[in-house]
Amino acid sequence: MNVNIQDALNKALAAGQPCVLATVVAVAGAAPGKVSFKMLVMPGGKTIGTVGGGSLEAAAIRDALSTIKSGQSALKTYDLEQIGMCCGGSATLFFDYYPAARTLLIFGGGHCGQALYQMAASVGFRVLVYDNRPEVQPQFSSSDFMLGDFDQLPLDNFPDAKLYAVIMTYNHQYDYTVLRQLLSGTKPFEYIGLIGSAHKVREIRQQLAADNLTLPPNFYSPIGLNIGAQTPAEIAVAILGEIIAVIHNVKADFLGRQS
Repeated sequence: MNVNIQDALNKALAAGQPCVLATVVAVAGAAPGKVSFKMLVMPGGKTIGTVGGGSLEAAAIRDALSTIKSGQSALKTYDLEQIGMCCGGSATLFFDYYPAARTLLIFGGGHCGQALYQMAASVGFRVLVYDNRPEVQPQFSSSDFMLGDFDQLPLDNFPDAKLYAVIMTYNHQYDYTVLRQLLSGTKPFEYIGLIGSAHKVREIRQQLAADNLTLPPNFYSPIGLNIGAQTPAEIAVAILGEIIAVIHNVKADFLGRQS
């Protein structure tokens, strides 16, 4: 695959953007594209590469956008005369759909955050850890760690889709500050989990009410599955198990019911 296309594909998926890679797999007659020509199509219609240009490429872009909408890869053959190309012949394209990667945002890079970071990547999550302590940064890959103020989250720098958040900072007030910003922002989170006790959740509710905010149905706290987790690694297993259950819409023994 063309290096530019591969790089753009990787960046799009990491940013939470689904995309389609259209590849010419067969041609007949005087088709403008050759077998193996490729074109990457983004949700907004931006393209990288080519499948031959002209009416064929215009039709391919339209069908690629339809593929993004359906979420299903597809194979399609074009009669070139029917789409307005006088050269005649036909071209068959495969539209390979790439779903956006799920991104897990971990707010807090302590022992539990480190354990969750290691496990989540192994089941396909793009993981970003956010903390205000430079001393924890060496525990993470530089590309997976963001150092910043909990009071001013860079929400615009987070992906726009398939977002999951786990809040586990070292300070209860920071936990609330992060939660308040996530609820007040426009990012569409699939899951928001907050580590802590049932007593802490009651206090959170009171603070949110004072700020005219309410907990959404995708909020989970106390966080994790009820498996008796004690160590950071066990807690990470419980949290990741809960997130996977949410993804697959499976009923499980959650420590905290959906609030």
